[in-house]
Amino acid sequence: MTISRRSFLAALPPLAFSISPSLAASLGSGSASFAAIARQLGGVASVSPYLLDAAEIEFAQAYGFHARSLFVTTLANGPLDVRIAEAGDDIRAQVRFVTQFLYTGEVTRDGQTKALYYPWCLAWEALTFASAPGLCGGPAFGHWQNTPIAGAM
Repeated sequence: MTISRRSFLAALPPLAFSISPSLAASLGSGSASFAAIARQLGGVASVSPYLLDAAEIEFAQAYGFHARSLFVTTLANGPLDVRIAEAGDDIRAQVRFVTQFLYTGEVTRDGQTKALYYPWCLAWEALTFASAPGLCGGPAFGHWQNTPIAGAM
């Protein structure tokens, strides 16, 4: 099977086109530390690497590269709950941002909240009885496009 450049680029997630080249170049030096903190905030070790990268990029877009460095420096050493308790309001707001992102996969752009990363988010990982819309069986949105059967619950 041959894949054209156009079909390959069309299949890339929105993440690849939503960051500036300067931001993309600046990420990476502290990624392992950011990812380690994000895993602790998520409470599980099995967070998707894609979601961890997306969390770092979305964080840097929301708060800036300097805030990302300060976030990592502030939370990198010692028990996480102690580090958060001792941190300022800005860091605690950033902790909420990262945690909410990991569980929902949602980002806010131009005043609109969109669940761009929902298939990889931790909320779907926690469910054993359902899969994310569009990833389960059925066409398009999957079985989620069907309304529940009345009285089934």
